[in-house]
Amino acid sequence: MSRRSIQLDSGPIVLNDDGIYRGIPYAAAPVKDLRWRPPQPVIPWTRPRQCREFGPVCPQTNYQGTMSEDCLFLNIWTPYQGFGPKLPVMVWIHGGAFVSGSGSDEIYDGTALAAHGVVVVTFNYRLGTLGFLAHPLLSAESPENISGNYGLLDQVAALRWVQRNIDQFGGDPAKVTIFGQSAGAESVSLLLINQSAQGLFHAAIAESPAMVGSLRPLRREELGVIPAETVGTRLARELGLDRDRDVLGALRRITWKKIDAAAAKLQMELGTEMLKSVCTPTVDGQIIPEHPVTLFRQGRRHQVPLITGVTANESTMFLPDIISSRAGPAEYRQYLQAAFRRDAEKIENLLPVKAAAEVWERLDQVFSAKWFGAWAWFLAETSSNPEQTWFYRFTRQIPAWAAQVLAEDSQQGQIPPEKLGACHSAELFYVFGFTKLLLGFFFKDWDLSGQIMAYWTNFAKNGNPNGGDLPEWTPYGSPEQRCYLEIGSDLKNRSHLEAELYQVITKTWLESAY
Repeated sequence: MSRRSIQLDSGPIVLNDDGIYRGIPYAAAPVKDLRWRPPQPVIPWTRPRQCREFGPVCPQTNYQGTMSEDCLFLNIWTPYQGFGPKLPVMVWIHGGAFVSGSGSDEIYDGTALAAHGVVVVTFNYRLGTLGFLAHPLLSAESPENISGNYGLLDQVAALRWVQRNIDQFGGDPAKVTIFGQSAGAESVSLLLINQSAQGLFHAAIAESPAMVGSLRPLRREELGVIPAETVGTRLARELGLDRDRDVLGALRRITWKKIDAAAAKLQMELGTEMLKSVCTPTVDGQIIPEHPVTLFRQGRRHQVPLITGVTANESTMFLPDIISSRAGPAEYRQYLQAAFRRDAEKIENLLPVKAAAEVWERLDQVFSAKWFGAWAWFLAETSSNPEQTWFYRFTRQIPAWAAQVLAEDSQQGQIPPEKLGACHSAELFYVFGFTKLLLGFFFKDWDLSGQIMAYWTNFAKNGNPNGGDLPEWTPYGSPEQRCYLEIGSDLKNRSHLEAELYQVITKTWLESAY
């Protein structure tokens, strides 16, 4: 670092005494002719650039702040003072079902984590139709004859930027940990099998990862899932642009709001099993070379230390969209039959329902396992080094208002706190050290947050979460052990988390879901 500025490969930025840098462009604005193209290099600048304000977030519905297609910005929190050894780097990939969220969301403020001796990076990537639209004409103009997955290419571009520039902020490019939650954790999983990401990170944390039921094939229907190019063709037709003399030109000129509105009309007909996504990551033969289940089973992944895990009640905030609150045992069995077919009876034997009052809890267990838990378990099960893999289960119930905020962010409105439980995203308040700043969290929460941040940052420093005076976290280990850390009122090592249920779910993945 110089005394007054930091020199990036694209130009200088003003040195900030607080170590916080917001709104640094890591790729060119993906607008006009660059819409639906791989991210391009930033246009260089010469005058020192102020990096005090977050850049616009990527276009998304139901967001009230500043949005723009010119959204490929990242943010950095660093405790580095210009001397001493370089620090480990933690690169956060936000969630939001690939249709919402940003690296500037308030809950992802990196101040508390950085205080543990790491450099924290967050960033935006293209979302929804702008990030994942495929179309035969887009594929035809690509040298690889593929399209879609632009949001995933943005993630790789951000990691490459980190490799080129993070040493200017005191970060060690040879010690980068990627971490993310929900769609961000799915992104972590996809980076583990993306050959273009080789060497860009050295450890990974996947919090509540999803996968099966959220993907599409590129151009041939598989397991009843409509391919991504067909979705793009239908979307152009819905917009009335399919007969235009220049279909791609017309698509690149129309506003993103009109594109998203057309996609919303197709959601029920064309949406994926999980959350009815229209444009989502696509198995294109290159960025996602084959179905991830196949690749992980064959060990074709970047072999790096891994932390993964789930909350106890991942699906509660999504259940109102899936099943009526008045559903009883008969509806429960109907769902199991539709979702698991010949294995429905096995699931029912593991999770029986005798009365309507039990349906909510049982469906939460089923969906939490089907959408999140089984994939996290599968990541751990297929690791080539189970002694460098750690699994957790977060069971602490957060304050009612905080749970309600998370539910409202998922467009679910009012759900009683007792029904939400330790819901999807609940651990984020602890991972980013927000418990001391918000009402309803108490001393026990402060301590627990400090322990979680210490585990996460120890992992970034050493490839192992243990160290200091933390309770020992036992690695996942062999199939006979399957150890995990329960993060609740206390920290407890346990074993065999719902292994039998996960085995039933994962056994038929390649026959039943895409």
